[in-house]
Amino acid sequence: MVGRQMKKRALRKDFYMEIRKSLGRFLSIFFIVAMGVAFFSGIRASEPDLRYSGDAYFDRNHLMDLKVMGTLGLTENDVQAIWSLEGVAQAEPGYSADVMVERDGNQKVLHVSSILDSMNQYTVEEGRMPKKDGECLIDQDFIQGSGLKVGDEITLISGTKDPVTDTFTKETFRIVGAGSSPEYISFHRGSSMIGNGEVSGFLAVPKESFVTEAYTECYVSVEGAEEETAFTEEYDQKVEKVAERIESIGERQGALRAEEIRGDAKEELSDAKAELEEGKKKAEKELSDGKAKITDAEAQLQSAKEQLESGKQALEAGRNELLVSQTTVDEAYAQIADGQAQLAQGKAEFAAKEEEFRSQYETGMEQIAAGEKQIAAGRIELEEKKAEYEAGKAGLDQMKITLAELQAALENGMIPEEQIPQTEVQIAALQKTIAQLEPQLAQAADQIAQAEQVIVQKEQELAAARTQLEEGKTAIEAARGQLTEAENELYAGEAQAAEGQRQIDAGWEAIHAGEAELAAGENEIAVNEKKLAEAKEAYENGKKEAEAEIKDGENKIKDAEQKIADIEDAKWYVNDRSTLSDYVGYGDNADRMRAIGEVFPILFFIVAALISLTTMTRMVEEQRTQIGTLKALGYGKFSIAGKYLNYALMATIGGSIFGVLFGEKVFPYIIVTAYKIIYIHMPDIVIPYHWGYAAMATGAAVICTSAATLLACYKELASQPAVLMRPPAPKQGKRVFLERITFIWSRLSFIWKSTIRNLIRYKKRFFMTVFGIGGCMALMIVGFGLRDSIFDVGRIQYQELNLYDGMIILNTDADEKDKESLEQYLQGEKEISQASEGYLKKTNVEKGKIKKDVYLYVPEDLEKNQEFLVYRDRKTQETFELGERDVILTEKMAKTLEVKKGDTITVKGENGDKKELTITNVCENYMEHYLYVSPEIYKEMFGALPKANNIYFKMKEFDEKKLKEIGEKVLEERAALNVSYTYNVEEQMDEMLESLDIVIVVLIISAGLLAFVVLYNLNNININERKRELATIKVLGFYDNEVSAYVYRENILLTLIGTVVGVILGSILHRFVITTVEIDTVMFARTIKGFSFLYSALLTCGFSVFVNCVMYFKLKKINMVESLKSVE
Repeated sequence: MVGRQMKKRALRKDFYMEIRKSLGRFLSIFFIVAMGVAFFSGIRASEPDLRYSGDAYFDRNHLMDLKVMGTLGLTENDVQAIWSLEGVAQAEPGYSADVMVERDGNQKVLHVSSILDSMNQYTVEEGRMPKKDGECLIDQDFIQGSGLKVGDEITLISGTKDPVTDTFTKETFRIVGAGSSPEYISFHRGSSMIGNGEVSGFLAVPKESFVTEAYTECYVSVEGAEEETAFTEEYDQKVEKVAERIESIGERQGALRAEEIRGDAKEELSDAKAELEEGKKKAEKELSDGKAKITDAEAQLQSAKEQLESGKQALEAGRNELLVSQTTVDEAYAQIADGQAQLAQGKAEFAAKEEEFRSQYETGMEQIAAGEKQIAAGRIELEEKKAEYEAGKAGLDQMKITLAELQAALENGMIPEEQIPQTEVQIAALQKTIAQLEPQLAQAADQIAQAEQVIVQKEQELAAARTQLEEGKTAIEAARGQLTEAENELYAGEAQAAEGQRQIDAGWEAIHAGEAELAAGENEIAVNEKKLAEAKEAYENGKKEAEAEIKDGENKIKDAEQKIADIEDAKWYVNDRSTLSDYVGYGDNADRMRAIGEVFPILFFIVAALISLTTMTRMVEEQRTQIGTLKALGYGKFSIAGKYLNYALMATIGGSIFGVLFGEKVFPYIIVTAYKIIYIHMPDIVIPYHWGYAAMATGAAVICTSAATLLACYKELASQPAVLMRPPAPKQGKRVFLERITFIWSRLSFIWKSTIRNLIRYKKRFFMTVFGIGGCMALMIVGFGLRDSIFDVGRIQYQELNLYDGMIILNTDADEKDKESLEQYLQGEKEISQASEGYLKKTNVEKGKIKKDVYLYVPEDLEKNQEFLVYRDRKTQETFELGERDVILTEKMAKTLEVKKGDTITVKGENGDKKELTITNVCENYMEHYLYVSPEIYKEMFGALPKANNIYFKMKEFDEKKLKEIGEKVLEERAALNVSYTYNVEEQMDEMLESLDIVIVVLIISAGLLAFVVLYNLNNININERKRELATIKVLGFYDNEVSAYVYRENILLTLIGTVVGVILGSILHRFVITTVEIDTVMFARTIKGFSFLYSALLTCGFSVFVNCVMYFKLKKINMVESLKSVE
């Protein structure tokens, strides 16, 4: 007993010493297992954690489970009926409508919903929730790019012919908050039938802001649904049961709703009938009054005609009288004209004579004036001469006196003697002077007398001329007086004639006024006659119109009665969360993670498990001498095997625990966080531990390592201790295949020959290393290839196969005129290059027991169809056309139905008939499933061509802004129901798949790390196994670099071979994985780009180089003395 315990204690001590001694190997197993378990459980846990995170957000915001809508709206009775059903926790009615708002010159579509009390709770990011009518909460994503802010007002536009106030209490709402809604978990807001067909955001308003009579929808919360996880079968089943119950009462409630509407319509119809009867009476009265008015008008018109005739006769008599008076006045005017002519002639003659007289008068007067001046000058001169004569005469007389005095004095002797001579001289002088002066004075007296005579004569002539001129002037004035008198007489006659003419004109004015009155009377009569005629016509028309309106009213009443009879029971539509924008996408992403988690981690785990198995096998083989010694010392097989089993279990279980703790938190966190790039308003990250996955991974790891350890121990323990204590015989060298190719082998150096022989001699190591490296390389290729395949889908589908830019869904209720208007717009729009009509509808196809949904497409024009859809074989890239006798099925549906070219499938047509069609070709397609049928085949099979319900169109030059403008104009046409754009679908796909990018990066990094660990571990084992060999070649004189090169050559060759194997294995694995992770409606591309192979190879080679660099230091530490030790 004591001996046994000592043995156990010694073995246990040896166990712990083994761990310390081979810590690198132990940690290698630990980390390989940890990586495998972490990757397996972490990736597998990511799928439920995505669902838990989404479910936590939906539960916290009380997202509805079901949404019920009715074709005739819903009433309080409908809501109560829903609420009373088993399984319904809550039922709350609401309103919603699509409207438009104008931002930056563009009109954007917003979905307006009423705020519910208990469901679909909004998360307010800024501001507050609306509390009263006129306030609204706006989409946080929309407000960021619209230029709006909390506090602004937003004006709603109906987007239809009806005013906004038909739906809402007002047009303008004040933004009091911005936030997110659980109905919109990503950037997409769904589609609309107004604007450009794309909803850009949402508004939340109080219920009282809506004015519609009936509720537009009713939201339902299912009992126990919150306890279940969204996107799971349990949740779907619970909700589906309640949905079926609601659908079961839909028919009854729809009938009640229809009956209620019929009742209201009947009341309105009864009111209309009463109104019609009242209208009839009113019409009869109005027609009777109209007839009486017409009769009165006819009598008044006849009286007016008689008065008009009397007035005409009076006017004719007045006209004749005026004509006679006019003749008299005209004769007077003629005489006046003659008198005026004579007067004018007289005036002219008088003017001429007057002018002549004036000229003569002025000349005469000038001459008289000149004469008078001459006379005056003559008189002055005469007076001067008289004065001179008088002065001379006075002087002469004085001289005579003086002479007499002197003579007397002389004679009387009164003059002194002495003065006598002088006196005598004076007397003589005076006598001489007197003698001289007396004739001169006498002559001067004669001249003065003659001058006076001349002046008198001239004065007489001037007086005569003046008299003559005055007489002429008097004659002129007399003639002027005669002319003036004659002119006055003419004026008087003219005035008299003018008065007569005035009276005549007044008479004519009176006549014309009378004529005007008569004309007015005639016009009035004509107007009245016309009015009478019109009145009669209006009467007749009114009578006919009244009769027609009465008949029309009666017909309308009949039609209304028929419509009331034809009112169909309301149809209820019960939608679950799958109708919400991006809800299904979120679930699909979780499904993709599940698909990846079901395949990729298993491959990862297998590689890790095989490396762990190899490590443990090599460990047991290395310690065969120790096992033989223990066996020789009396230790049992189970005790010896227990040591190695416990070693493996401790490393495996420790690695598993670490892997579970790390992997189930880190990997889901990274992946869920990555998906939040798309689902930005879902803050919840729920990542619990999944002990099922942990147990599965740990159990698989334990079984693999335990089984490998037991198998290795069983092989060794089956031998005798003496055999075990001797080293195994070295493997016998054999000729390798390359040696048989002498022209190559002979050219190889010794080192290379040795390297090749070593690779072939250790076949297990060779295959395990190649498989390890190839497996990791394959995993990286799968990671890169997944990215290539997934991200190529949108590009190939919408740039190579579908060449149209937009698709218009037609309103099947529109008339031909509306469709022609839409076609004319598409033809006239300069930015559109082509358009092609066709019939597109989801239908059923069957093959055997398999039944699937596909989109059936029948183009109207096969030639135009070639410009919009490309049909080609994915493998050969050969293109083909949809001909007159062709039926083409898309590739994935062909695989699902297990059909190929030449096989037949059963198809349901527009009228519901099922026909068998022969597949003429299978084409490449990635999004949805399509069946393309030529019009001729469809008509032949189903009897008639289907009515076109869609139009593809493409632009001359793609421009997103112009494309949206075209979409807005298209939706203004009544024939257009909706518009979708391929670039939008492609963007949505890219956004949806973008989050997978990080997931794939995680896969690639994990595969790279595994490659590193695998390379390190295998190299480590290789060096440990060959220590003696390497020490020996060192002893033989090999330098460290040469020893390293000796090992590196093998590693490089193994890495290159493993890379080639990895390319082959990765391609096969990628094909398997890509078909596994596909969802039903999507086929991923089967392509792996050259760069993906290159990156994977470079990473693998890079890890190999790095490991070789690390191993260099281990190779340097190999002790040469090892080769001198005895192997026995």
